Amino acid sequence: MNYYNLKIVALLKQDLDNFSAYEKISNLISLSMLKDNNLKQIHEQNTYKNYVFCNLYPIEKDSIYKKNNIYTFDLRGIEIEKILKLKQVMNNAENDYLKVIQIIFQTNQQREIKKLITLTPTIITTEKGDYDIKDNLEFVKQRILANTQKKYKNIFKDNVNIDFIKDIKKTNVKPIKIPYKNINILGNKFELFINEDKMSQDLAFLILSIGCLEKNAIGFRIL
Repeated sequence: MNYYNLKIVALLKQDLDNFSAYEKISNLISLSMLKDNNLKQIHEQNTYKNYVFCNLYPIEKDSIYKKNNIYTFDLRGIEIEKILKLKQVMNNAENDYLKVIQIIFQTNQQREIKKLITLTPTIITTEKGDYDIKDNLEFVKQRILANTQKKYKNIFKDNVNIDFIKDIKKTNVKPIKIPYKNINILGNKFELFINEDKMSQDLAFLILSIGCLEKNAIGFRIL
Protein backbone atom coordinates (compact mmCIF):
# COMPACT_ATOMS: atom_id res chain seq x y z
CA MET A 1 0.00 0.00 0.00
CA ASN A 2 1.19 3.54 -0.81
CA TYR A 3 0.02 7.02 -0.06
CA TYR A 4 0.56 9.92 -2.42
CA ASN A 5 1.64 13.37 -1.32
CA LEU A 6 1.45 16.75 -3.00
CA LYS A 7 4.01 19.19 -1.64
CA ILE A 8 2.34 22.49 -2.51
CA VAL A 9 4.39 25.68 -2.47
CA ALA A 10 2.36 28.89 -2.22
CA LEU A 11 2.76 32.64 -1.93
CA LEU A 12 0.90 34.18 1.01
CA LYS A 13 -0.99 37.31 -0.05
CA GLN A 14 -2.06 38.52 3.43
CA ASP A 15 -0.84 38.06 6.98
CA LEU A 16 -2.53 35.03 8.50
CA ASP A 17 -2.52 33.57 12.01
CA ASN A 18 -1.58 29.96 12.54
CA PHE A 19 -4.97 28.44 13.38
CA SER A 20 -6.90 30.46 10.78
CA ALA A 21 -4.70 29.03 8.02
CA TYR A 22 -6.55 25.69 8.04
CA GLU A 23 -9.73 27.29 6.72
CA LYS A 24 -7.89 29.26 4.01
CA ILE A 25 -6.07 26.18 2.74
CA SER A 26 -9.31 24.17 2.80
CA ASN A 27 -11.01 26.93 0.82
CA LEU A 28 -8.24 26.87 -1.78
CA ILE A 29 -8.60 23.10 -2.22
CA SER A 30 -12.40 23.30 -2.41
CA LEU A 31 -12.31 26.03 -5.06
CA SER A 32 -9.87 23.95 -7.10
CA MET A 33 -12.09 20.87 -6.93
CA LEU A 34 -14.90 22.77 -8.63
CA LYS A 35 -12.81 22.79 -11.83
CA ASP A 36 -13.25 19.03 -12.32
CA ASN A 37 -16.66 17.35 -12.56
CA ASN A 38 -15.66 14.24 -10.59
CA LEU A 39 -13.90 16.23 -7.87
CA LYS A 40 -16.81 18.67 -7.74
CA GLN A 41 -19.19 15.78 -7.13
CA ILE A 42 -17.00 14.46 -4.31
CA HIS A 43 -16.76 17.94 -2.81
CA GLU A 44 -20.52 18.39 -2.79
CA GLN A 45 -21.31 14.95 -1.34
CA ASN A 46 -21.61 14.35 2.39
CA THR A 47 -19.01 11.59 2.37
CA TYR A 48 -15.38 10.94 3.21
CA LYS A 49 -13.10 13.01 0.98
CA ASN A 50 -10.17 10.62 1.61
CA TYR A 51 -7.46 13.26 1.65
CA VAL A 52 -5.88 15.32 4.39
CA PHE A 53 -3.48 18.27 4.55
CA CYS A 54 -1.19 19.92 7.07
CA ASN A 55 -0.81 23.57 8.01
CA LEU A 56 1.64 25.94 6.35
CA TYR A 57 5.31 25.56 7.12
CA PRO A 58 7.82 26.76 8.14
CA ILE A 59 5.93 27.85 11.26
CA GLU A 60 6.54 31.43 12.37
CA LYS A 61 7.74 32.00 15.96
CA ASP A 62 4.96 34.52 16.64
CA SER A 63 2.34 32.22 15.02
CA ILE A 64 1.63 34.78 12.27
CA TYR A 65 2.38 33.77 8.70
CA LYS A 66 3.73 36.81 6.82
CA LYS A 67 2.42 38.45 3.65
CA ASN A 68 4.60 37.93 0.56
CA ASN A 69 6.45 34.99 2.15
CA ILE A 70 6.60 31.56 0.53
CA TYR A 71 5.18 28.62 2.52
CA THR A 72 4.50 24.97 1.85
CA PHE A 73 1.73 22.60 2.82
CA ASP A 74 1.31 18.88 2.12
CA LEU A 75 -1.85 17.26 0.79
CA ARG A 76 -1.95 13.47 0.89
CA GLY A 77 -4.29 10.62 0.04
CA ILE A 78 -4.33 6.93 -0.81
CA GLU A 79 -6.20 7.05 -4.15
CA ILE A 80 -3.67 7.97 -6.83
CA GLU A 81 -6.25 9.05 -9.44
CA LYS A 82 -7.77 11.56 -7.03
CA ILE A 83 -4.40 12.95 -5.96
CA LEU A 84 -3.26 13.37 -9.57
CA LYS A 85 -6.50 15.21 -10.38
CA LEU A 86 -5.97 17.45 -7.37
CA LYS A 87 -2.46 18.18 -8.61
CA GLN A 88 -3.88 19.19 -11.98
CA VAL A 89 -6.66 21.46 -10.70
CA MET A 90 -4.48 23.08 -8.02
CA ASN A 91 -1.81 24.12 -10.48
CA ASN A 92 -1.71 27.96 -10.22
CA ALA A 93 -4.79 27.90 -7.93
CA GLU A 94 -5.45 31.12 -6.04
CA ASN A 95 -7.77 32.62 -3.45
CA ASP A 96 -7.65 35.80 -1.36
CA TYR A 97 -4.83 34.45 0.80
CA LEU A 98 -2.79 31.95 -1.19
CA LYS A 99 -1.41 31.54 -4.70
CA VAL A 100 0.07 28.16 -5.68
CA ILE A 101 3.42 28.48 -7.45
CA GLN A 102 4.71 24.88 -7.46
CA ILE A 103 3.45 21.35 -6.79
CA ILE A 104 5.72 18.33 -6.24
CA PHE A 105 4.22 14.81 -6.43
CA GLN A 106 5.65 12.19 -4.05
CA THR A 107 4.98 8.48 -3.43
CA ASN A 108 5.38 7.02 0.08
CA GLN A 109 5.44 3.27 0.64
CA GLN A 110 3.87 1.55 3.62
CA ARG A 111 6.26 1.08 6.51
CA GLU A 112 6.12 -0.48 9.95
CA ILE A 113 4.25 1.78 12.34
CA LYS A 114 4.78 1.51 16.08
CA LYS A 115 3.37 4.90 17.03
CA LEU A 116 1.31 7.61 15.36
CA ILE A 117 1.36 11.20 16.56
CA THR A 118 -1.39 13.65 15.66
CA LEU A 119 0.42 16.50 13.96
CA THR A 120 -2.68 18.71 14.16
CA PRO A 121 -5.66 18.52 16.55
CA THR A 122 -8.08 15.66 15.93
CA ILE A 123 -11.80 16.36 15.95
CA ILE A 124 -14.75 14.44 17.43
CA THR A 125 -18.25 15.75 16.80
CA THR A 126 -21.64 14.76 18.18
CA GLU A 127 -25.18 15.86 17.43
CA LYS A 128 -24.48 18.92 19.58
CA GLY A 129 -21.32 19.86 17.71
CA ASP A 130 -17.66 19.38 18.63
CA TYR A 131 -16.92 17.43 21.77
CA ASP A 132 -14.68 18.07 24.78
CA ILE A 133 -13.45 14.58 25.64
CA LYS A 134 -12.07 15.50 29.09
CA ASP A 135 -9.88 12.44 29.81
CA ASN A 136 -12.19 9.75 28.43
CA LEU A 137 -9.58 8.01 26.28
CA GLU A 138 -11.60 4.81 25.94
CA PHE A 139 -14.33 6.86 24.26
CA VAL A 140 -11.73 8.39 21.94
CA LYS A 141 -10.32 4.98 21.09
CA GLN A 142 -13.74 3.58 20.21
CA ARG A 143 -14.47 6.59 18.00
CA ILE A 144 -11.14 6.17 16.21
CA LEU A 145 -11.77 2.46 15.63
CA ALA A 146 -15.30 3.03 14.30
CA ASN A 147 -14.23 5.94 12.09
CA THR A 148 -11.27 4.01 10.64
CA GLN A 149 -13.43 0.97 9.88
CA LYS A 150 -15.87 3.20 7.96
CA LYS A 151 -13.04 4.76 5.97
CA TYR A 152 -11.63 1.33 5.13
CA LYS A 153 -15.02 0.17 3.86
CA ASN A 154 -15.47 3.40 1.88
CA ILE A 155 -12.21 2.83 -0.01
CA PHE A 156 -11.82 -0.96 -0.15
CA LYS A 157 -15.53 -1.98 -0.11
CA ASP A 158 -14.86 -4.52 2.62
CA ASN A 159 -15.72 -4.73 6.32
CA VAL A 160 -13.03 -4.91 8.97
CA ASN A 161 -13.53 -5.15 12.72
CA ILE A 162 -10.25 -5.11 14.60
CA ASP A 163 -8.75 -3.21 17.53
CA PHE A 164 -5.48 -1.98 16.06
CA ILE A 165 -4.63 0.41 18.94
CA LYS A 166 -2.43 -1.00 21.70
CA ASP A 167 -2.55 2.18 23.78
CA ILE A 168 -3.56 5.83 23.46
CA LYS A 169 -2.31 8.96 25.23
CA LYS A 170 -3.54 12.56 25.09
CA THR A 171 -0.69 15.07 24.71
CA ASN A 172 -2.47 18.41 25.24
CA VAL A 173 -3.78 19.76 28.56
CA LYS A 174 -6.68 21.89 27.33
CA PRO A 175 -8.81 21.50 24.17
CA ILE A 176 -7.33 23.34 21.19
CA LYS A 177 -9.60 25.87 19.50
CA ILE A 178 -9.53 25.98 15.70
CA PRO A 179 -11.49 28.85 14.06
CA TYR A 180 -13.67 27.67 11.17
CA LYS A 181 -16.71 29.36 9.61
CA ASN A 182 -17.09 31.88 12.44
CA ILE A 183 -16.99 29.26 15.19
CA ASN A 184 -14.25 27.47 17.11
CA ILE A 185 -13.88 23.71 16.67
CA LEU A 186 -12.43 21.88 19.69
CA GLY A 187 -9.62 19.42 19.01
CA ASN A 188 -7.07 17.34 20.90
CA LYS A 189 -3.73 15.71 20.14
CA PHE A 190 -2.89 12.05 20.79
CA GLU A 191 -0.22 9.41 20.53
CA LEU A 192 -1.49 6.08 19.23
CA PHE A 193 0.54 2.91 19.86
CA ILE A 194 -0.16 0.32 17.16
CA ASN A 195 -0.40 -3.49 17.25
CA GLU A 196 2.05 -5.45 15.11
CA ASP A 197 -0.28 -7.70 13.06
CA LYS A 198 -0.77 -6.98 9.35
CA MET A 199 -4.35 -5.67 9.50
CA SER A 200 -3.49 -3.37 12.40
CA GLN A 201 -0.58 -2.05 10.37
CA ASP A 202 -2.83 -1.57 7.33
CA LEU A 203 -5.39 0.41 9.34
CA ALA A 204 -2.68 2.53 10.94
CA PHE A 205 -1.25 3.29 7.50
CA LEU A 206 -4.72 4.19 6.28
CA ILE A 207 -5.22 6.91 8.88
CA LEU A 208 -1.67 8.07 8.31
CA SER A 209 -2.65 8.45 4.65
CA ILE A 210 -6.07 10.11 4.92
CA GLY A 211 -6.39 11.33 8.50
CA CYS A 212 -7.60 10.29 11.93
CA LEU A 213 -11.17 10.88 13.14
CA GLU A 214 -13.20 13.68 11.54
CA LYS A 215 -12.92 16.80 9.38
CA ASN A 216 -9.67 15.68 7.75
CA ALA A 217 -10.58 17.64 4.62
CA ILE A 218 -10.10 20.83 6.63
CA GLY A 219 -6.64 19.85 7.72
CA PHE A 220 -6.52 17.57 10.75
CA ARG A 221 -3.64 15.18 10.14
CA ILE A 222 -1.52 12.51 11.78
CA LEU A 223 2.22 11.83 11.58
